Amino acid sequence: RTDTVEEVVDRYYTDHLNRQEFSQLRHQIRQKLDNVLSKLRVKAETFSSRLDQSDRADQSKQQADLLMANLHEWKPGMKAIELLDFETEKPVTIPLNPEKNAVQNAQALYKRHQKLRRTRAATEPLLNAVQDEIDYLEQVEAAIEQFNDYQTSDDLEALEEIKDELIQQGYMEGSDYRKEDRKEVSKDDLASHPYRFKTPGGFDLLVGRNNRQNDHLTFREANDYDLWFHTQEIPGSHVLLRLEPGAVADDADLQFVADMAAYYSRSRQSEQVPVVYTEPRHVYKPKGAKPGIAIYKQERIIWGQPQRASRYLAQPASSPTP
Repeated sequence: RTDTVEEVVDRYYTDHLNRQEFSQLRHQIRQKLDNVLSKLRVKAETFSSRLDQSDRADQSKQQADLLMANLHEWKPGMKAIELLDFETEKPVTIPLNPEKNAVQNAQALYKRHQKLRRTRAATEPLLNAVQDEIDYLEQVEAAIEQFNDYQTSDDLEALEEIKDELIQQGYMEGSDYRKEDRKEVSKDDLASHPYRFKTPGGFDLLVGRNNRQNDHLTFREANDYDLWFHTQEIPGSHVLLRLEPGAVADDADLQFVADMAAYYSRSRQSEQVPVVYTEPRHVYKPKGAKPGIAIYKQERIIWGQPQRASRYLAQPASSPTP
Protein backbone atom coordinates (compact mmCIF):
# COMPACT_ATOMS: atom_id res chain seq x y z
CA ARG A 1 0.00 0.00 0.00
CA THR A 2 0.99 3.63 -0.39
CA ASP A 3 2.26 5.37 2.74
CA THR A 4 0.02 8.05 4.16
CA VAL A 5 1.16 11.65 4.42
CA GLU A 6 1.34 11.27 8.19
CA GLU A 7 3.62 8.23 7.87
CA VAL A 8 5.92 9.99 5.42
CA VAL A 9 6.14 13.07 7.67
CA ASP A 10 6.69 10.93 10.76
CA ARG A 11 9.46 8.96 9.05
CA TYR A 12 11.11 12.18 7.87
CA TYR A 13 11.18 13.75 11.34
CA THR A 14 12.26 10.50 12.99
CA ASP A 15 15.14 10.24 10.54
CA HIS A 16 16.04 13.89 11.14
CA LEU A 17 16.06 13.46 14.93
CA ASN A 18 18.06 10.25 14.65
CA ARG A 19 20.68 11.98 12.53
CA GLN A 20 20.92 14.80 15.03
CA GLU A 21 21.23 12.46 18.01
CA PHE A 22 23.75 10.30 16.13
CA SER A 23 25.98 13.32 15.50
CA GLN A 24 25.74 14.56 19.10
CA LEU A 25 26.34 11.12 20.58
CA ARG A 26 29.33 10.42 18.35
CA HIS A 27 30.87 13.77 19.31
CA GLN A 28 30.22 13.14 23.01
CA ILE A 29 31.83 9.70 22.96
CA ARG A 30 34.73 10.89 20.81
CA GLN A 31 35.40 13.77 23.22
CA LYS A 32 35.32 11.47 26.25
CA LEU A 33 37.69 8.95 24.62
CA ASP A 34 40.15 11.68 23.64
CA ASN A 35 40.16 13.05 27.19
CA VAL A 36 40.56 9.70 28.96
CA LEU A 37 43.17 8.37 26.52
CA SER A 38 45.21 11.55 26.82
CA LYS A 39 45.40 11.16 30.61
CA LEU A 40 46.17 7.45 30.40
CA ARG A 41 49.00 8.03 27.93
CA VAL A 42 50.57 10.58 30.29
CA LYS A 43 50.36 7.98 33.08
CA ALA A 44 51.90 5.32 30.84
CA GLU A 45 54.77 7.66 29.96
CA THR A 46 55.39 8.39 33.64
CA PHE A 47 55.42 4.71 34.57
CA SER A 48 57.66 3.87 31.60
CA SER A 49 60.11 6.54 32.73
CA ARG A 50 60.18 5.01 36.23
CA LEU A 51 60.86 1.60 34.76
CA ASP A 52 63.68 2.99 32.64
CA GLN A 53 65.26 4.36 35.81
CA SER A 54 64.75 1.06 37.64
CA ASP A 55 66.64 -0.72 34.87
CA ARG A 56 69.77 0.73 36.46
CA ALA A 57 69.17 -1.35 39.61
CA ASP A 58 71.51 -4.13 38.49
CA GLN A 59 74.14 -1.56 37.57
CA SER A 60 74.07 -0.18 41.14
CA LYS A 61 74.58 -3.67 42.60
CA GLN A 62 77.43 -4.43 40.21
CA GLN A 63 79.14 -1.18 41.18
CA ALA A 64 78.68 -1.96 44.88
CA ASP A 65 80.13 -5.46 44.43
CA LEU A 66 83.06 -4.03 42.49
CA LEU A 67 83.75 -1.44 45.16
CA MET A 68 83.63 -4.00 48.00
CA ALA A 69 86.07 -6.22 46.12
CA ASN A 70 88.52 -3.33 45.72
CA LEU A 71 88.38 -1.52 49.06
CA HIS A 72 92.15 -1.16 48.98
CA GLU A 73 91.90 1.07 45.90
CA TRP A 74 89.83 3.68 47.74
CA LYS A 75 91.44 6.83 49.14
CA PRO A 76 89.83 9.44 51.42
CA GLY A 77 88.12 12.34 49.62
CA MET A 78 87.68 10.51 46.30
CA LYS A 79 84.71 11.75 44.22
CA ALA A 80 84.96 8.82 41.80
CA ILE A 81 86.93 5.63 41.39
CA GLU A 82 87.83 3.68 38.27
CA LEU A 83 87.87 -0.11 38.60
CA LEU A 84 88.03 -3.01 36.15
CA ASP A 85 84.78 -4.87 35.47
CA PHE A 86 84.73 -8.47 36.73
CA GLU A 87 83.73 -9.97 33.38
CA THR A 88 84.81 -7.59 30.64
CA GLU A 89 87.84 -6.20 32.49
CA LYS A 90 86.97 -2.82 31.01
CA PRO A 91 87.32 0.24 33.25
CA VAL A 92 84.16 1.25 35.13
CA THR A 93 83.87 4.70 36.69
CA ILE A 94 81.88 4.73 39.95
CA PRO A 95 80.76 8.12 41.39
CA LEU A 96 81.49 8.41 45.13
CA ASN A 97 80.41 10.59 48.02
CA PRO A 98 83.73 12.07 49.23
CA GLU A 99 82.35 12.40 52.78
CA LYS A 100 81.86 8.62 53.05
CA ASN A 101 84.35 5.79 53.09
CA ALA A 102 84.38 2.95 50.56
CA VAL A 103 82.12 0.63 52.59
CA GLN A 104 79.58 3.41 53.19
CA ASN A 105 79.54 4.24 49.47
CA ALA A 106 79.00 0.56 48.65
CA GLN A 107 76.15 0.37 51.19
CA ALA A 108 74.53 3.41 49.55
CA LEU A 109 74.73 1.65 46.18
CA TYR A 110 73.18 -1.52 47.65
CA LYS A 111 70.34 0.55 49.12
CA ARG A 112 69.81 2.22 45.75
CA HIS A 113 69.68 -1.23 44.14
CA GLN A 114 66.97 -2.38 46.57
CA LYS A 115 64.97 0.82 46.13
CA LEU A 116 65.06 0.57 42.33
CA ARG A 117 64.00 -3.08 42.50
CA ARG A 118 61.02 -2.13 44.69
CA THR A 119 60.16 0.64 42.25
CA ARG A 120 60.21 -1.81 39.35
CA ALA A 121 58.04 -4.34 41.23
CA ALA A 122 55.49 -1.64 42.10
CA THR A 123 55.51 0.06 38.70
CA GLU A 124 55.28 -2.89 36.31
CA PRO A 125 51.70 -3.88 37.31
CA LEU A 126 50.64 -0.23 37.20
CA LEU A 127 52.01 0.17 33.68
CA ASN A 128 50.40 -3.10 32.58
CA ALA A 129 47.02 -2.01 33.96
CA VAL A 130 47.21 1.38 32.24
CA GLN A 131 48.29 -0.24 28.97
CA ASP A 132 45.34 -2.64 29.19
CA GLU A 133 43.02 0.35 29.56
CA ILE A 134 44.65 2.09 26.60
CA ASP A 135 44.34 -1.04 24.46
CA TYR A 136 40.67 -1.38 25.36
CA LEU A 137 39.79 2.27 24.71
CA GLU A 138 41.72 2.24 21.43
CA GLN A 139 39.54 -0.70 20.44
CA VAL A 140 36.46 1.41 21.24
CA GLU A 141 38.04 4.32 19.38
CA ALA A 142 38.52 2.12 16.30
CA ALA A 143 34.82 1.22 16.43
CA ILE A 144 33.80 4.89 16.68
CA GLU A 145 35.91 5.73 13.63
CA GLN A 146 33.69 3.43 11.56
CA PHE A 147 30.65 5.60 12.31
CA ASN A 148 31.27 8.47 9.91
CA ASP A 149 27.74 9.04 8.65
CA TYR A 150 24.25 8.10 9.75
CA GLN A 151 22.61 5.69 7.32
CA THR A 152 19.95 3.77 9.24
CA SER A 153 18.51 3.59 12.75
CA ASP A 154 20.80 0.59 13.30
CA ASP A 155 23.77 2.98 13.17
CA LEU A 156 22.33 4.96 16.08
CA GLU A 157 21.55 1.77 17.99
CA ALA A 158 25.10 0.45 17.55
CA LEU A 159 26.47 3.80 18.75
CA GLU A 160 24.16 3.77 21.77
CA GLU A 161 25.47 0.33 22.66
CA ILE A 162 28.99 1.77 22.75
CA LYS A 163 27.73 4.48 25.10
CA ASP A 164 26.08 1.82 27.30
CA GLU A 165 29.34 -0.10 27.41
CA LEU A 166 31.38 2.95 28.43
CA ILE A 167 28.86 3.68 31.19
CA GLN A 168 29.09 0.09 32.44
CA GLN A 169 32.90 0.28 32.38
CA GLY A 170 32.83 3.52 34.39
CA TYR A 171 34.21 5.85 31.73
CA MET A 172 30.99 7.84 31.27
CA GLU A 173 28.28 8.93 33.67
CA GLY A 174 24.88 7.30 33.35
CA SER A 175 23.25 10.67 33.98
CA ASP A 176 24.72 11.86 30.69
CA TYR A 177 22.55 9.36 28.89
CA ARG A 178 19.66 11.35 27.42
CA LYS A 179 17.94 8.62 25.41
CA GLU A 180 14.39 8.14 26.72
CA ASP A 181 12.53 4.84 26.85
CA ARG A 182 15.84 3.01 26.38
CA LYS A 183 15.24 -0.75 26.54
CA GLU A 184 17.58 -3.03 28.44
CA VAL A 185 19.30 -5.33 25.97
CA SER A 186 20.65 -8.67 27.13
CA LYS A 187 23.97 -10.00 25.89
CA ASP A 188 22.08 -12.64 23.91
CA ASP A 189 19.60 -10.22 22.34
CA LEU A 190 21.51 -7.58 20.43
CA ALA A 191 19.54 -4.51 19.44
CA SER A 192 21.94 -3.63 16.63
CA HIS A 193 23.45 -6.02 14.13
CA PRO A 194 26.89 -6.58 12.59
CA TYR A 195 27.60 -5.74 8.99
CA ARG A 196 26.94 -8.58 6.56
CA PHE A 197 28.67 -9.22 3.25
CA LYS A 198 29.02 -12.01 0.72
CA THR A 199 32.49 -13.24 -0.23
CA PRO A 200 33.36 -14.03 -3.88
CA GLY A 201 32.59 -17.68 -3.10
CA GLY A 202 29.16 -16.83 -1.68
CA PHE A 203 30.00 -17.28 2.01
CA ASP A 204 28.50 -15.00 4.67
CA LEU A 205 30.87 -12.51 6.28
CA LEU A 206 30.01 -10.75 9.56
CA VAL A 207 31.81 -7.64 10.86
CA GLY A 208 31.33 -6.46 14.45
CA ARG A 209 30.49 -2.77 14.76
CA ASN A 210 31.14 -2.42 18.49
CA ASN A 211 32.55 -4.49 21.32
CA ARG A 212 29.19 -5.96 22.25
CA GLN A 213 28.83 -7.28 18.72
CA ASN A 214 32.47 -8.39 18.66
CA ASP A 215 32.03 -10.51 21.79
CA HIS A 216 28.73 -11.90 20.51
CA LEU A 217 30.21 -12.88 17.15
CA THR A 218 33.35 -14.45 18.58
CA PHE A 219 32.12 -16.16 21.72
CA ARG A 220 28.44 -16.90 21.02
CA GLU A 221 27.69 -17.01 17.32
CA ALA A 222 30.85 -18.57 15.86
CA ASN A 223 30.89 -22.32 15.31
CA ASP A 224 33.72 -24.82 14.86
CA TYR A 225 33.68 -24.55 11.06
CA ASP A 226 33.97 -20.75 10.85
CA LEU A 227 37.14 -18.68 10.56
CA TRP A 228 37.85 -15.70 12.83
CA PHE A 229 39.83 -12.70 11.52
CA HIS A 230 41.39 -9.67 13.24
CA THR A 231 44.11 -7.17 12.44
CA GLN A 232 47.36 -8.21 14.12
CA GLU A 233 48.14 -6.06 17.19
CA ILE A 234 45.91 -3.30 15.76
CA PRO A 235 42.51 -2.23 17.16
CA GLY A 236 39.70 -3.28 14.86
CA SER A 237 36.51 -5.27 14.37
CA HIS A 238 36.14 -8.97 15.00
CA VAL A 239 35.37 -10.50 11.61
CA LEU A 240 33.72 -13.89 11.14
CA LEU A 241 33.67 -15.95 7.95
CA ARG A 242 30.73 -18.37 8.19
CA LEU A 243 31.45 -21.82 6.78
CA GLU A 244 29.24 -24.89 6.64
CA PRO A 245 30.65 -28.34 7.57
CA GLY A 246 32.92 -29.49 4.76
CA ALA A 247 33.02 -26.09 3.05
CA VAL A 248 36.44 -24.68 2.19
CA ALA A 249 37.15 -21.01 1.56
CA ASP A 250 39.52 -20.43 -1.35
CA ASP A 251 42.27 -17.80 -1.56
CA ALA A 252 39.91 -15.21 -3.05
CA ASP A 253 37.53 -15.58 -0.10
CA LEU A 254 40.34 -15.34 2.46
CA GLN A 255 41.79 -12.27 0.76
CA PHE A 256 38.36 -10.61 0.60
CA VAL A 257 37.85 -11.15 4.34
CA ALA A 258 41.37 -9.94 5.15
CA ASP A 259 40.75 -6.77 3.13
CA MET A 260 37.53 -6.16 5.07
CA ALA A 261 39.21 -6.79 8.43
CA ALA A 262 41.93 -4.29 7.47
CA TYR A 263 39.33 -1.75 6.35
CA TYR A 264 37.30 -2.02 9.56
CA SER A 265 40.34 -1.32 11.73
CA ARG A 266 42.43 1.58 12.91
CA SER A 267 44.78 1.03 9.95
CA ARG A 268 42.16 1.78 7.32
CA GLN A 269 44.44 4.33 5.63
CA SER A 270 47.42 1.95 5.32
CA GLU A 271 48.41 0.22 2.11
CA GLN A 272 48.84 -3.22 3.65
CA VAL A 273 47.78 -4.47 7.07
CA PRO A 274 48.70 -7.80 8.74
CA VAL A 275 45.56 -9.79 9.51
CA VAL A 276 45.49 -12.98 11.57
CA TYR A 277 42.91 -15.72 11.18
CA THR A 278 42.22 -18.89 13.09
CA GLU A 279 39.40 -21.20 14.14
CA PRO A 280 37.07 -19.64 16.76
CA ARG A 281 37.95 -22.42 19.24
CA HIS A 282 41.46 -20.94 19.37
CA VAL A 283 40.17 -17.51 20.44
CA TYR A 284 39.81 -16.78 24.15
CA LYS A 285 38.73 -13.95 26.42
CA PRO A 286 41.21 -13.45 29.29
CA LYS A 287 39.67 -13.68 32.74
CA GLY A 288 38.33 -10.28 33.76
CA ALA A 289 39.06 -8.74 30.34
CA LYS A 290 37.00 -5.83 29.11
CA PRO A 291 34.51 -6.16 26.21
CA GLY A 292 36.03 -6.79 22.80
CA ILE A 293 39.37 -8.02 24.15
CA ALA A 294 40.50 -11.43 22.92
CA ILE A 295 43.66 -13.50 22.66
CA TYR A 296 44.28 -16.16 20.06
CA LYS A 297 46.67 -18.95 19.10
CA GLN A 298 47.48 -21.17 16.11
CA GLU A 299 46.91 -18.15 13.89
CA ARG A 300 47.94 -17.68 10.29
CA ILE A 301 48.77 -14.32 8.75
CA ILE A 302 47.45 -12.78 5.55
CA TRP A 303 48.01 -9.23 4.34
CA GLY A 304 44.84 -7.20 3.92
CA GLN A 305 44.52 -4.18 1.63
CA PRO A 306 41.94 -1.76 3.05
CA GLN A 307 41.87 0.37 -0.10
CA ARG A 308 40.71 -2.63 -2.10
CA ALA A 309 37.85 -3.08 0.39
CA SER A 310 37.09 0.64 0.10
CA ARG A 311 36.76 0.36 -3.67
CA TYR A 312 34.47 -2.64 -3.26
CA LEU A 313 32.26 -0.79 -0.75
CA ALA A 314 32.05 2.22 -3.07
CA GLN A 315 30.13 0.11 -5.58
CA PRO A 316 26.37 0.80 -5.31
CA ALA A 317 25.40 -2.86 -4.86
CA SER A 318 28.08 -3.58 -2.28
CA SER A 319 26.90 -1.60 0.75
CA PRO A 320 26.92 -3.57 4.01
CA THR A 321 23.59 -4.81 5.32
CA PRO A 322 22.87 -4.93 9.06
